[in-house]
Amino acid sequence: MKTWIWIAVCFFLLAACGPRQYSGGKYVDPSKTDLLSDQFVETDMQKIAKDLSKSLLKSPITNEPATKPTVMMSLFSNATDEHIDMIALSQKIRTEIFKGQKFTFLNERLRGKMEKEYEYEDEDSGFVSPETAKRKGSQTGADYLISGYLSSIRQPVGRREIVYYKTTLELTNLSTGEIAWTDEVELKKTFRKKHVGN
Repeated sequence: MKTWIWIAVCFFLLAACGPRQYSGGKYVDPSKTDLLSDQFVETDMQKIAKDLSKSLLKSPITNEPATKPTVMMSLFSNATDEHIDMIALSQKIRTEIFKGQKFTFLNERLRGKMEKEYEYEDEDSGFVSPETAKRKGSQTGADYLISGYLSSIRQPVGRREIVYYKTTLELTNLSTGEIAWTDEVELKKTFRKKHVGN
């Protein structure tokens, strides 16, 4: 009898130590704040994009021209000690600004593909009818470049840690090279370390 109990206990322990899989998943509100780690999280990205886009859309530069300025997203720099998807951050900011309908955006990421498409549609290729083919020289030039810079400071103090992020957004005039607008968003989060059991 004791042998069977021992076998059952061993089987249970082996099963408990085996590989685990997630199950019973469900959708949750993506805007809900869950600060489960001291890393850059989706709510940080959402707040940065919302605050900076709101500031730009309220700036005097959006009221000056009779037509919407044409803008292009430039390289966003990551000066933190984390691997942060800067493309996702810049796209989130662009989407929020786009919703305001104050700017016309150019798709800088597809320029290489558009160049190849122009070659494919060239009249010498014979692939596309001349009536529908798009020609080089018809694209709209950008009036402004939007660029960003993200930095962070970590302050571990005993069992506490303070994490500070600063994101700066700039709108640069392509004709003059002048910074036509800039603003920044600061985030500060505090955490307390504790032992987590298995």
